[in-house]
Amino acid sequence: MTASITRTEPINVAVQGEGRPVLVLHGLGGDSMQSLALLPVGSPVTLIAPELPGHGDTDLLPEEPANFDAFARLCASVLDGMRVAGRISTQPLPVVGVSLGAGVALALVAARPDLVAGLVLIRPAYLDTAPPPNLAPFPIVAGLLRELGPEAGAAAFRDTAIYRSIEREAPAMAQSLLGQFSRSHARERSRVLEDMTLSLPLPDRRAYTLLTVPTLVVGAPEDPVHPYALAQTLSDWIPGSRFARVPRKLLDPSEHNHAVARVVSKELVRLGRILSDTG
Repeated sequence: MTASITRTEPINVAVQGEGRPVLVLHGLGGDSMQSLALLPVGSPVTLIAPELPGHGDTDLLPEEPANFDAFARLCASVLDGMRVAGRISTQPLPVVGVSLGAGVALALVAARPDLVAGLVLIRPAYLDTAPPPNLAPFPIVAGLLRELGPEAGAAAFRDTAIYRSIEREAPAMAQSLLGQFSRSHARERSRVLEDMTLSLPLPDRRAYTLLTVPTLVVGAPEDPVHPYALAQTLSDWIPGSRFARVPRKLLDPSEHNHAVARVVSKELVRLGRILSDTG
């Protein structure tokens, strides 16, 4: 489906499955395929997977802001539209986000707590500092895309010290960063990679301490872009939140992906029980 969200063009929204609705949010440079894969195939839920501007089949318009507030408003409008259309109930729903999507989920619950029943924040990349030092590769990728284009930009990126360091420490993450050069309309959408490092989900630590929604933070070791210590800190800042560790991403990230899907599925069952008890 598409949803017209105070833009001159629609935002693409993938909807998959049947059951309790869950909003799933992709990472920086990702798409709905990434967010739909956050749960096991055949899960008894309806996954709502918007593709944020500059991702998937949603273009980033020339004057459109790329920041957490704007992306959270888009997600809220998607859910409001589905409520009005009778596609989902007016009850709050769980929100699952990975990396950038975790930040959008935080911005959404702060702006529209009526929409969110619980959070699952996978490999978060943002706290209260912009730009985050762990996201330093993304402005470099954006600049090379603008200057050289996808093919030459990727070759130049491989020669940078920051790429070589990540390749030694986390080969799967190095390959993911190279994937930014080959995604659809990579050059035209390069701005989103830079702008999103200058934005924050919440303004400061105090804002995190005001959150009251049930929250699970998921961290993985040996990931320089999504530091394990950052995930632990985020969990410490959010009152009553819980923390789960999953295996690191290797050259073959399937073990990590399967572990994430199991953790998310288990947490949604837990949240379902909470919602039933309070409903």
